[in-house]
Amino acid sequence: MAETEAGPTRAGATCPSSLCAPGNLLLGIVRQDGTVAALRPPLTVDAEFTARASAPGLRPPEARFRFAGPCVETACSQWEGSRCSLGDAVAHAAHEVGADDPDAPLLPCAVRSTCRWWQQGGSAVCRVCDRIVHTSKAPAEPTASAVSALTR
Repeated sequence: MAETEAGPTRAGATCPSSLCAPGNLLLGIVRQDGTVAALRPPLTVDAEFTARASAPGLRPPEARFRFAGPCVETACSQWEGSRCSLGDAVAHAAHEVGADDPDAPLLPCAVRSTCRWWQQGGSAVCRVCDRIVHTSKAPAEPTASAVSALTR
């Protein structure tokens, strides 16, 4: 995998909760407590990493790592109307847990300038972003299940 200093070079918004796929960014590693430890700088995922991370018998790579890739908008099951419904759910959960204090510091982020969630939800989303994991440990659970963990 190669180091990179910014989000995906493709035009458009970046999805901060993408799949493990060549060309996407490896943003972080999911810790045992369920939070994400950011890689600085993030790494560009290649085919070899994707194959190894997706090997049979392992939890899905999205349960162990955090990836970013291009926002595919209407091609995504989370897209509703003209917005990312997952980004909106994260923003709502962030407000529920009081993460919308404008004076609180933001975590460093490699994709903030193009992040779909940032564009929709602003700084509150950034303050809880390290608590969002694409896929839970149980492969059959839906992506949005990670959002409900914020409000527990």
